[in-house]
Amino acid sequence: MVRKELIELKETLEKEKKALMKGAIEEILKWASYKARLANSLKDKNDFTKEEQEMLEEIFRINEKNKMIIQAGLNFVEEAYSFLTNIFCQQETYGKVPQQPPRVISKSA
Repeated sequence: MVRKELIELKETLEKEKKALMKGAIEEILKWASYKARLANSLKDKNDFTKEEQEMLEEIFRINEKNKMIIQAGLNFVEEAYSFLTNIFCQQETYGKVPQQPPRVISKSA
C-alpha cells in the first residue's frame, strides 16, 4: 500500500512540475491539493523498506525542484511589479504629472 502511494505521489509531483512550466494555475492548484492529501496519508508511516526510502528521497528532490520553480516565478512577478511601478511613478499617468518636491527654477528671479 505504501509503495502505491509513493508512486502516486511521485507521479503527482511530475504532473505538478509540468503544470508549473506551463503556468497552468488551476492545474497547479489541483496537483498541489492532491499532493497534500497523499503526503498527509503517508505522514504517520515510518517503517519504509530500503526501496521505499529511496523513493522518498527522490520524491523530496522532485518537490525541492518544484519549490525552486515556484520561487523563481514569484521572484519574476515581484521584479516585473517593481519595474512597472517604477515606470508608472516616473512618468505621466492619465494626463497628470506626478507631484515633485518644490525646487528653485532660477536663481536670478
